[in-house]
Amino acid sequence: MSIGTINPKIFSNPGDSKVDIICTGCNRHYKIAAEKLPSNGVASFICPNCKKRIKIEIPSNKSAVSIGEKTYTTDSQGFESFDPGTKTALVYCPETQVKKQLHKELTGLGYEVRLINKQNDIRSRFRYHIYDFILLYQNGPEAKDDLTNIQEYINSLLMDIRRKILVAHIHPKGNRLDSLESFSMGSDLTLSPSDIENLSKILPSAFKTKEIAYKVFFECKTKVEEEIF
Repeated sequence: MSIGTINPKIFSNPGDSKVDIICTGCNRHYKIAAEKLPSNGVASFICPNCKKRIKIEIPSNKSAVSIGEKTYTTDSQGFESFDPGTKTALVYCPETQVKKQLHKELTGLGYEVRLINKQNDIRSRFRYHIYDFILLYQNGPEAKDDLTNIQEYINSLLMDIRRKILVAHIHPKGNRLDSLESFSMGSDLTLSPSDIENLSKILPSAFKTKEIAYKVFFECKTKVEEEIF
């Protein structure tokens, strides 16, 4: 049988010096010591379960994101880890002033915030870490191409990964009580710009609702994995 090449999603394992590699052929997880991975290049190994070749790409390009007069340098292609228990968030927002406000609000809530401008940014981020929260800001009646591409990537995530993430979409006619609207936009929550100043009240409830909704799913997944391993 021929061996295919699979590009896995790689993310950091907080508090550990290992990265968790997912084989997209059979969805099995493997932990590999970070120091064994090349700092810049390609590594590969055969998945013991499905016998496919897993290709691991480790790029290291850096990019800078500006908010007003302040520039945040983000190692969007390289490895980044967070301390255990750190709350992490990704923010897409094309409006400078609103971006500053969102960064301030989320930082105040204890989040480590990383800014994204296009699909490549979020794709690079998710190689090394599963973020708790993704906030998308739409500044007009129609989503711009970059936002649409980011949404497409989020929707392409493996089911068990996507269900760990709360995705909120802010747009001019957003209504956080309209669950059908949220579902149609591929998000967990739709908000209006006026809701930004109330994120401290909205987010805890939204995370709790999501946790309850998928509690049985993750309990069953854990049980199956324990039986397999």
